[in-house]
Amino acid sequence: MNAQSTRRLLLVQHAQIRADLASCVALAEKLVAGTASRATFDQAVAQLRFDIDEHTGTETLAIRDLLEDAEEWGTVLLDRMVEEHVGAHDALWAALTGSSHEIAARMKDLAEQLDAHMAAEERTFLSPKVLQGEVISRHRSKRSYE
Repeated sequence: MNAQSTRRLLLVQHAQIRADLASCVALAEKLVAGTASRATFDQAVAQLRFDIDEHTGTETLAIRDLLEDAEEWGTVLLDRMVEEHVGAHDALWAALTGSSHEIAARMKDLAEQLDAHMAAEERTFLSPKVLQGEVISRHRSKRSYE
């Protein structure tokens, strides 16, 4: 997959995660108010978890494939991405641990944190100024062309 199609795919996944978050926040408010079922909320949270896991895996593999031969430049971005994902994933699972009502009580803060994380990705390694074929090609080692 080239840089442009990788970026598009990852941004589509971000949009899906944001939609999941909006659904979870709305259902969390209803669950706390007693107007939504726990099962409905739990299903929305399960979808959020699935989409985040899928995105994290896709992003890690796709960016690694694009940048693996980009010498130090690629290594720095890869290390940063992995570090951010580990931290975000740990925080996510901690926020999504507990009873449905405990998770619901944290959902708005979680949504804000996860949205901020995705926005940071979009400004850095998913930026069209960074994730583009010409930029990546300039940073590849000569070895990768032989």
